[in-house]
Amino acid sequence: MTTSTPTGRTKVDLKDPADLLAAIPYILGFHPENSVVVFGQQGPDRKQQGLTLRVDLPPPGLERDQALDLAARLAATAHTGATVAVVGGGAPNPAGRPPRRRFVRRLESSLAGYDIPLLHSLWVPSFTAGVRWGCYREKTCGGILPDPRESVIAAVAIGDGRVIRESREELERLFEAGSAETLARRADLLNRLADPPWGDDAVVEGGLAEVNAALARSQRGDLTLTDDQAVRLAWALSLVEVRGACLLTAAPADSPLARVAEDLWLRLARELPEPESAEALCLKAHAAYARGDLASAGIALARACEVDPDHNLARLLTAALDTMLAPSEVAGIVLQQREEAPPALSLEPLGGTE
Repeated sequence: MTTSTPTGRTKVDLKDPADLLAAIPYILGFHPENSVVVFGQQGPDRKQQGLTLRVDLPPPGLERDQALDLAARLAATAHTGATVAVVGGGAPNPAGRPPRRRFVRRLESSLAGYDIPLLHSLWVPSFTAGVRWGCYREKTCGGILPDPRESVIAAVAIGDGRVIRESREELERLFEAGSAETLARRADLLNRLADPPWGDDAVVEGGLAEVNAALARSQRGDLTLTDDQAVRLAWALSLVEVRGACLLTAAPADSPLARVAEDLWLRLARELPEPESAEALCLKAHAAYARGDLASAGIALARACEVDPDHNLARLLTAALDTMLAPSEVAGIVLQQREEAPPALSLEPLGGTE
């Protein structure tokens, strides 16, 4: 079986179900618990990796609805096969069979309704090296989980500089707002600043220069943000032209600019007051989406919609995520737009090139 990292760029050959299970935390970016992970496969030979979906295991009475929803999501994006992994969900029965068998049967039936065969169904209690994993179909299928940290995809993730969180809750904490006192102070400064800080004749140019300066500071490792810098960046991100330039930093996702920019958007999402933080949250969501990190994209968009329920970009990206627009398509749009017009934001080489 062939799967990919969340970016869809680095292919990793996973011929053993145990290797696939060990790779899950690195595919998702965190260690899921009590979850179902669905790996979609595409193409007539089902060798092309499609989307990877993760949802919480449904409570009793909602198995059918959950199964139908997952099947519909795969069907909407032309999948021709699926592999399912259940994480947690209880202990095996006295005969050693995995838990949540009823839900897996419902999921298989729902997928069959869209002519999507369930090629394999696996279970693992956790991602601790040495635990026993099993299969839902074959009683003799199973074994000992290898150390996920020693998997091929773990090496790829570490090489890409990705950090794997211990849980989804830990991932969500990355998006928590900063100091209430600091945010209140910056909100007051923004309320008192009626005009752009660069003058009316060069608003867009001033906003772009402000973001470029922030990117340069981040590239040098300066992660501090003064009140003045925060206010000026909030003004910059309020400009449609500046936000458009910021969106174009998202691809190629492995470029230094994309990595530095995404880190900056997350920092601003925490350190700008509401509703200004919604702009940074959307930029972070867009960058994570283009990178294939759907978990971070979803969390950022949920926060953006809380901060500003009417935010157009947040609603657009949420709709794309709900309809399972492939991350490669999001990245493709960015790359096409970068080719059509020179990017307004860049990094100065620091002993290398962008």
